[in-house]
Amino acid sequence: MADRRHGIIAGAAALSMLATLLPQAGAAQPAVRGEVTIYRDAWGVPHIEGATSAAVMYGLGYSQAQDRLAQLELNRRNKKGMRAEILGPRFLQADKEARNEVLSDAELMRMYAALSAEHQGMLQGYVDGLNRAIDEVLADPEHKLPYEFKAWGVMPARWTLADYLSHIAAPHGNTYELQNLAFLNAMVERYGPTVGRQIFDDVVPISDPDTPLIIPPGEDLAPARPAPQGAPYPPAPHPPGPLATAMSALREAPKRAEPVMGASRCLVIGPQKSASGRPLLMEATSDGPESHLYGGGFDTVGFSHTGWGPPIMGRSLKHGWLMTSGHAETTDTYAEKLNPADKHQYWFKGEWRRMEVRTDIIKVKDADPVAYEVAWTVHGPVIKWDVENGVAYTQRNNERGYELDNWVGTVEMARAKNLREFQSKGVARVAWNLGVCYADEAGNIAFWEAGKLPKRPATADSRLPMPGTGEYEWEGFHSARETPRMINPRQGYIHTWNGKAAAWLPEGDDARIGKTYRTWLGDRLATAGRGLTLLDLREINRKIWNAEGARDRGQTSPDFFAPHLRAAVAKSADAEVKQALELMLAFNGMYEDLDADGTYDDPGGTLWRQWLLTAPEVIFSPQIGDWWRKVDEGRYHQYRTSLLLRAVQGQDAGLPLQHDYFQGRDRDAVIAQTIRATIDKLRPTYAGKPMTEWRAPVYWKYFDADRLDPARPSLPGETLFRRTASVLGLAPAMVRHHGGEGWAGMMELHPKDRAIFSVVEAGGQNLFIDPTGKGNPNLSDQLQMHVNNEFKRIDMSLDTIKRDAVSVTRLKF
Repeated sequence: MADRRHGIIAGAAALSMLATLLPQAGAAQPAVRGEVTIYRDAWGVPHIEGATSAAVMYGLGYSQAQDRLAQLELNRRNKKGMRAEILGPRFLQADKEARNEVLSDAELMRMYAALSAEHQGMLQGYVDGLNRAIDEVLADPEHKLPYEFKAWGVMPARWTLADYLSHIAAPHGNTYELQNLAFLNAMVERYGPTVGRQIFDDVVPISDPDTPLIIPPGEDLAPARPAPQGAPYPPAPHPPGPLATAMSALREAPKRAEPVMGASRCLVIGPQKSASGRPLLMEATSDGPESHLYGGGFDTVGFSHTGWGPPIMGRSLKHGWLMTSGHAETTDTYAEKLNPADKHQYWFKGEWRRMEVRTDIIKVKDADPVAYEVAWTVHGPVIKWDVENGVAYTQRNNERGYELDNWVGTVEMARAKNLREFQSKGVARVAWNLGVCYADEAGNIAFWEAGKLPKRPATADSRLPMPGTGEYEWEGFHSARETPRMINPRQGYIHTWNGKAAAWLPEGDDARIGKTYRTWLGDRLATAGRGLTLLDLREINRKIWNAEGARDRGQTSPDFFAPHLRAAVAKSADAEVKQALELMLAFNGMYEDLDADGTYDDPGGTLWRQWLLTAPEVIFSPQIGDWWRKVDEGRYHQYRTSLLLRAVQGQDAGLPLQHDYFQGRDRDAVIAQTIRATIDKLRPTYAGKPMTEWRAPVYWKYFDADRLDPARPSLPGETLFRRTASVLGLAPAMVRHHGGEGWAGMMELHPKDRAIFSVVEAGGQNLFIDPTGKGNPNLSDQLQMHVNNEFKRIDMSLDTIKRDAVSVTRLKF
């Protein structure tokens, strides 16, 4: 179908006809029938046994609604742009952004109808399980209504199939071309097109050759390609003219209502580095529920995001698999040329076309409803209007038309019987750009940069908006044979953390990375590792957490800077600068409080953290203001530390800076000045103390933003929130911050001991709090374990599960 291949929205007439052919989204679907048994272990994890895949999905929906119905409701509203209705005006902008991406029920049901009967039954089974649990709540709200619904002033609503499809079809990926364009325009306005472009290419490189790669050189099974190059600006090869002029008028990019979240990393240790000769796997990612599915092709235990359903990573009978969000260029912004007489018409391939337009009414708690216009072109939704200059900016996503394939692909990863099936039925099915890690009991380890990776015209610059007039359309997607992947690498391990798989992939829009990228510690520990065990993996996890790369992407090791800083400071006569430098360079990059005195052990870490903020201000601000920081705002990846390294390295950098940011100042003197400025900024905090005692207080993780304690600082820049259990006093309001992600899991692929070891930051599997404010035993039973880097065991032996079950629920449906 043309709209599936190219992301074109079907016309109203076509949708009307389609609606007569497909099951209605809100109507009752053919019921799945059977029975399912749910065994809960001591941690509250549901082990779900059923004869069919639909049965286990029914039990999964039922158990997840029992555990996290309030979170499910928030996620449903988040994806559909309905949070302001229960949370008030502060979520209005986020709702507008979500409405831009919501697919129609008819579109979702069309994709559903294209799936196999079994996959349809699994999806419907999950929804039916959710609704059974919701019906029980509605029948006994006095005891079963989650506490949050009282605060919101609503009752739980049953889920339609379209609700669930909308949830799992939400697009992934982010685009920053408008942010980049605003920066470029600011530099061109200040310095002219030649110098302005040099500065832009320095700060927003399309590819930094020093960026560490997931796949080592020579190991990629995909064909080799040259690294991408930037295109000149103004948009030639984008033709100069009214559109280019209008694009140059952009001064401010739209601000996201909420920060971009991410975290996932995986480490796979091959047999040659393992003490047992069996592969080891470790993952850390965001919070979510766990489950064990047994039956219907599943024997799978693992982690999932709330509302997704089945595990998206974990351990199956013969293999384990992990995944991280990929950061290849899969989303583009197009600048649509508007008709001066009608803003809803845009020029595409030689003619004016009309946008698909609808007006949504967004309900807002304690405020009047708000009308919001959603408009789509052939490329996707309008994300910013600039009618005065005749432009609308739209966003094209690689998953458009393939959204449900992501769900099917992850299900088949779980059910795969071997590496070939995992790749052909699982990895090859997903459109979502993922870094997928794999290992099996046969001893294989593998990695894929999965998803539909667009082929762009050779003249396109993926960092900037492309004209939407038809000359810069995608030329299809790279085939499975063409996408980066490796099997059994010689280095004996795989380590990925939302990084760059291969040198030919551009990184200039979202994933600007560079040499100092946060994988530095994991790579060093894995390279040096020999005879590793699960206990060793736990210690590796602790160290990576303490390096804070999950929470502060500007952190790195001082080792990268050491030779250049030493050479510069050697000429300085300032003894304090020399002392501060030696303290910084002695810092191992990990923020540790091993003596538990409430302060980080190494004063060098105090100086280092401050220097990473002060040095770019001293070096770059005189030339580009605060754009060295501002251009990173809202991005998950932060490039400023690698940019700083390139400035310090000078011509020794893999990608030397083109512009002279020192402007005749002696480079070594300026570098020494950055350290002096760092000392001066910190001294008032540690007045009267020698530098060797400048130990910073330990950061704290807050679960109740209203109870901040000045003596227990939060990590700078971290988003604070209010967790219901903490607000009600059922869980701690704060814990020591170790810098880590929400969920962590480990496994050893031994056929005689099939299990996974994991821990959940939210505190537990079951977040249910009853209407009176009373919690449950699994609400916070893992929180302190998470703080201490301790793991629980989830067994896969059905006999053991049945023997040790805390509760058993049998459902017929």
